[in-house]
Amino acid sequence: MSRLQEIIACPVCYKPTVEIPVQCEACLNYFSQEVEKMPSLIMDLTPSAVLGAVEQETANTKPLRTELFRSPIIPFLYERILPPIWAVGLRNLGGIDTEFRLVTDFFGQSGTIIADISCGTGIMARRLALSRRYKHIIALDYSELMLAQLQQKMKIDGISPSQITIIRADVEALPLASNSIDAIYTGAAMHCWKDALEGIRNIYRVLLPGGKLFATTFLKPFPNIVFRFFSVSELEDIMLASGFKKDNVRVEARGLYATIWCIK
Repeated sequence: MSRLQEIIACPVCYKPTVEIPVQCEACLNYFSQEVEKMPSLIMDLTPSAVLGAVEQETANTKPLRTELFRSPIIPFLYERILPPIWAVGLRNLGGIDTEFRLVTDFFGQSGTIIADISCGTGIMARRLALSRRYKHIIALDYSELMLAQLQQKMKIDGISPSQITIIRADVEALPLASNSIDAIYTGAAMHCWKDALEGIRNIYRVLLPGGKLFATTFLKPFPNIVFRFFSVSELEDIMLASGFKKDNVRVEARGLYATIWCIK
């Protein structure tokens, strides 16, 4: 039994394949069929896909700040336009290079399994895989187009599907078993989620005791027109309300960008 079989779980009941009955009416057997796509195909483990119900999709309608990333233009912006803008200071001075160093310093170099949540086109997931520091990367995002771009970039970069598992997922119903993940990265993402508190609660749920979360997001005074932006105190409150202890939470503002370190 591989560790991935114990980690990847149904987003409805949160049970991994090893625990779900052969005939599971609650999940309509869809979950088990999707897991068989590993390691080479993208799995759709959003609750609406697993339940296969129109009313579920309607009930779980996402705001524009989430749906925007399913637009075909966004993967292009992520790969071609935004990285140099991030690098000059909008997203840490030095951009993704700086963020990668912060992440790897915090996570260490042990044989851990890392989840990159709201991974986009996998800019960080791919770097983590190419570093060979970690046992496996699970890349999750709500946008099918972002994940398709990640899959293409993996081929170009020479990254094997055995290094990165790709899953379409909803941060509010992560298809990961409770207490199963060593470390989680979610970069420049919280301001895009429908419910940031529920998303962080799900992250707390799936982290192992002692597991680490490294997160970044944009701060006020950006106006809450499409995206939801936060103050440092609001981010601290979200982490504490999700279950993290005060002594294990650090939120640092760098201009209009926040960096968050948490340990479960």
